[in-house]
Amino acid sequence: MGTEERRRGIVETARRDGSVDVNRLAEEFRVAKETIRRDLHILEEHGLVRRTHGGAYPV
Repeated sequence: MGTEERRRGIVETARRDGSVDVNRLAEEFRVAKETIRRDLHILEEHGLVRRTHGGAYPV
């Protein structure tokens, strides 16, 4: 799975569930928690999610 596909999945999950958790996403996408944190940072810069302690929610 590529970076863009993973980020798209993160946004879709956040919209579907109302929020996402870094630990759960790392397990689901089989990547490091740091990778998910970087993804959330980029998605927040693009105005797609708002980061929280340990996760994010859709904007």
